[in-house]
Amino acid sequence: REWLAASMGCTIADAMFNPLEVLKVRRQMLARRASSTTASNAAAAAATASATAPPTGTLALARDAIKSRGLANGLWLPGLEATCYRAFSYTGFRIGMYPSVRDAIVSRGAFGDADSIAARVAAGALTGAVGSAVFNPIDVVRIRMQGPTPYPSTLGAFVAIAKREGVVRGLWRGTDACVARAALLSGSQLATYDSVKKHLKANGGFEEGPGLHFAASFTSGIVAQTVTMPADTLKTLAMAGGDGGDGGKRHGGGPGTLGILTRVLRTHGVGALYRGYWPAMARQGPVMVIQMPIVEQFRRAFGLEYF
Repeated sequence: REWLAASMGCTIADAMFNPLEVLKVRRQMLARRASSTTASNAAAAAATASATAPPTGTLALARDAIKSRGLANGLWLPGLEATCYRAFSYTGFRIGMYPSVRDAIVSRGAFGDADSIAARVAAGALTGAVGSAVFNPIDVVRIRMQGPTPYPSTLGAFVAIAKREGVVRGLWRGTDACVARAALLSGSQLATYDSVKKHLKANGGFEEGPGLHFAASFTSGIVAQTVTMPADTLKTLAMAGGDGGDGGKRHGGGPGTLGILTRVLRTHGVGALYRGYWPAMARQGPVMVIQMPIVEQFRRAFGLEYF
């Protein structure tokens, strides 16, 4: 019931804000394309840049997508099916199982008592890491489908990636970055949400309800996205494969996560790891503000206690 309640709430929230996730992914992919330009072809690239370069700013990307394919086909529908699969599986797991894992950790006293922030961070990091490792293929397909030239269908993408790149090397591509990102996200988000809720109930005059859930969700969204962004960028670049999407024809190969990190830092510096931060924040903040209150209400509807 805990997993199902979280899955339903997360699916609703993630589907609503899919356009911002599409923009974030496409913005992040630009770092890989730019860093793949070598010295030998730099002059040629510069000479043709004005004619071939895609838009690079978030608003420019949005305008280009809407102009080319319309709002729905350009921003809302890309990767939406995979987004729902991911929300129902991975996100539902990491949030839904958090209270049980937190209570189990506290009962063993490994990270202190029930008020220990360390116990909450550990519980969130564990559910996030396990969920991301298990459901990594869905994330790979989601990112490919949200790129500028996706596969013809979501289910077909699983088959095409497995055939072309192999089951493990293709569908579990970027697992290291994905697990790191999920542990950071889940640990920071859920620990912050849990801690802020307890603090506001004890000292802020709040009672259990939408107002409390909104305040705790808003705070946790800001903290989580800021902590997670570098790993999120690396995860996108690793999972995208190739140079960012062409329906699977050029996906595959490419350096591992460490190689991508080295190349991006050498070419663009640390700032490139926060590429797409504002669309990510614009998505993550509202998603979490809506996500957790919805999850809380589903928990009550299923006869469970609040977080």
